[in-house]
Amino acid sequence: MSLAVFQADSKRALGSLSNLTNDQLDEYINNEEKIESLLQGLNQSYLQEIEQEKETLLASNSSLSEFNLTREPALIEGRERVEKLSADGEEIYKTVEEKMNEIREKTGDMSLETALALLQTAASETEEESDKLTSQFLSNEIELDQFLEEFIEKRIVMHTRLIKAEKMAKILSSDPILNNVPSYVNAPPVNINSNYFPGINPNPAPNVPYPIGGISMPMPGNINYFQNHY
Repeated sequence: MSLAVFQADSKRALGSLSNLTNDQLDEYINNEEKIESLLQGLNQSYLQEIEQEKETLLASNSSLSEFNLTREPALIEGRERVEKLSADGEEIYKTVEEKMNEIREKTGDMSLETALALLQTAASETEEESDKLTSQFLSNEIELDQFLEEFIEKRIVMHTRLIKAEKMAKILSSDPILNNVPSYVNAPPVNINSNYFPGINPNPAPNVPYPIGGISMPMPGNINYFQNHY
């Protein structure tokens, strides 16, 4: 709409009213038909532009409304999916929180270094128990079948603990963040020496009836002496 056209129409309308008497002006005020007649006599191109713009906006809004209606099923489905994912996320969060609380209750304030030391100690204790079984077998205090069963079981436990301790020690030594974790229990870390087993003679007698070696030593099942007892 042109501002100049609007101003020109306004001047003509005022000019046509300037010569009217008060009674005639009152008629315009109280009679809408006279006002419409006055406006129709002017150049109302700007009113036509307003009307066209109005119709264009109505048509655009109608088109957008129809498009939104076609998208409604997808929007509803998406909203339901988001709600489900949100509920699943909350459930997973609760599960993780419960697991973390269980871990805290079981470990308390134990540091990783303390856990490593305890694991190494447990491995040494298990090895001492297996050595005791060997002594009992050599003294004829237990039978061969019992010796093999208990000895193999304890050796497997010992090797498993040593391997876990070795992996944990590597993790602690390679991660500076974990090295800075405070130790709440006064248990210093112990260096792992896979070639050292307390209670075992480094030069055993050749007739010892149990396997000798490091962590990767063969189990009794691979020795001909015991092959008929499995």
